[in-house]
Amino acid sequence: MVDKTNEFSENVNVTMHRTVLNEKDVVYAKVHRETAFIGNIIDKARVDNKVLDRDTLLFASGLLKKGILALLSEGKAVDVLNLGVLYLKPSGTVEGGIIGNVPEMTLSFTPSEEAIGIVKGVTVAGDVTKSSEPVVLYLFDMHKEEQTDSISKGYTLKIKGDNLKIGGDEASSGLFFAPCDATGKKDEDRTNWVHIRPSPSMENTAKTVCVNVPSDMKDGTYRLIVRTAFGSGKRVAKNIREGEYKNIVTVG
Repeated sequence: MVDKTNEFSENVNVTMHRTVLNEKDVVYAKVHRETAFIGNIIDKARVDNKVLDRDTLLFASGLLKKGILALLSEGKAVDVLNLGVLYLKPSGTVEGGIIGNVPEMTLSFTPSEEAIGIVKGVTVAGDVTKSSEPVVLYLFDMHKEEQTDSISKGYTLKIKGDNLKIGGDEASSGLFFAPCDATGKKDEDRTNWVHIRPSPSMENTAKTVCVNVPSDMKDGTYRLIVRTAFGSGKRVAKNIREGEYKNIVTVG
């Protein structure tokens, strides 16, 4: 085992995310994950007990890892130090219900009651960070000159909100109209999505993005997704941030 450690911040931080598919202003929190490696685990284990030296613990950890991987390779679920069970499951559905079509295996993990209980007392620090996900507040149809979710083809659409400015890879960023049914359930096949980017001459800011709706766009109902990698100032980040408008959009 490699004696790998990680440096941690003093507090447990979360990012706040607004639930877009909800009429109420519902916000949920995600923990900003900081991963402990084997070196961090050994540091904690030796705080009150230094009977075994560091090299011995690393060697023993390597043996345990070897045993766990051997059992997983044989298709066995493994209880990892009474903290939870690693178990196999197919990575997808079975086409035609035929045993020969069972997809390759992947892993899942079910934590034990002991592990769940120990984290219930963890508190979040006061310095909570805000989410930078795009948020669409409303749409303004420039042809109708009104705020509406029923938009006109072949005319300019103004999107108002926060963190909207479009930037990043042209294929991955922009406005995406995903066909959906009357309940708002969208088509997950992205090849069916309509992709629109603002032209250089159109407004493209954190609060407002303007685009021309294609005149040949199919009539129907859509979910509007904003995807951007634009960061602070003129910086373009590596990761795409995504936000989905809470209302169903009607075209035509």
